[in-house]
Amino acid sequence: MPEDYPDQFDDVMDFIQATIKRLKRSPDKQMAVLPRRERNRQAAAANPENSRGKGRRSQRGRNRGCVLTAVHLNVTDLGLGYETKEELIFRYCSGSCEAAETVYDKILKNLSKSKRLGSDKVGQACCRPIAFDDDLSFLDDNLVYHILRKHSAKRCGCI
Repeated sequence: MPEDYPDQFDDVMDFIQATIKRLKRSPDKQMAVLPRRERNRQAAAANPENSRGKGRRSQRGRNRGCVLTAVHLNVTDLGLGYETKEELIFRYCSGSCEAAETVYDKILKNLSKSKRLGSDKVGQACCRPIAFDDDLSFLDDNLVYHILRKHSAKRCGCI
């Protein structure tokens, strides 16, 4: 068989190895690696009588912080033009980074609000991935092998 398709043999072997690695990782183990803050939030939401008032601000959506969030999707739903039935757990960063603002950031924000900086746009600290998940390998509906690199967040931080 390798002699029938010699140019695709290495790609197929890479795909098989990546699939085996992905299957070895159980989804239950992946979800257990959530940041401590997110696990505490989920525990408080599941058992509100034990929360003793802690986390009230986060329940109203204020000062949520930069957190890792996961959603189960089809690769086609990513909007990258791939037609496939493959599924993945997509992790992304969401929340506010106001707590990570430095004095410099606060000064820039104040000067921008008072229009002292002219028409210059001022960047602000934002919640972004600081590490990415392993590469994702899949076959599309046309049996073409693809690899997505840096497609899903592993850890989040304010940049």
